[in-house]
Amino acid sequence: MPANWIQQGLWLKLNCLVPVYGSGDDAGNYTEVWLDDGRKILDRRRTKTVLKALAAHLGVSWRQEYTAWSREGRSHLAPIVLGPEMVLVPLRLRRPRCRDEGGTGYVVGGKVKSFEPFVEGFFRTRLILAGNQVLPCLLNMDTLALRLLDGERALQRRRETFCKLSARGTACREKNSCYLLVDPGGSTVAAQLIDRKGDVLILRREDKLSPL
Repeated sequence: MPANWIQQGLWLKLNCLVPVYGSGDDAGNYTEVWLDDGRKILDRRRTKTVLKALAAHLGVSWRQEYTAWSREGRSHLAPIVLGPEMVLVPLRLRRPRCRDEGGTGYVVGGKVKSFEPFVEGFFRTRLILAGNQVLPCLLNMDTLALRLLDGERALQRRRETFCKLSARGTACREKNSCYLLVDPGGSTVAAQLIDRKGDVLILRREDKLSPL
């Protein structure tokens, strides 16, 4: 089992996390990691554990009930925003054998191409994901549409929050080969270039305010 798929950067190809049971004598409660190139990786951890590991790797919390993009009064699990362009939408993907084994999986909102009715056993819909992977779901069409919309709105609110934070930050401006740090109020402070690593500039602030 490629336990380090997250560290290998395969999360960039992630379509969804699907809770599954082992087969035969192996009755463990595991997670299938579906990638948009068609691969499916069996991660021998519970889906919630995999979610926590992925969020930790990306430097965010998996508990987002009280974030600026969380909607109050929600009766179901909140979408998990992992970055400005990635949101995991929680969906009911199986009927667990026991209550504490969980039936919720997570679909990357941006990887859902379409969804349609699909009646087979307990399933009521299915999602068509990137790479034409087909994922059955227990939710009906109306509920599934609302959950996916909830994910889109959470992602948009997260972008808006990030823009507000960026607007209050400090910008860097170059003038006559000198660098100035521009505060939100318009005042500037001279800065000395210490090092350059690609697009990243390492600057040291000077104490004295400088005019533009």
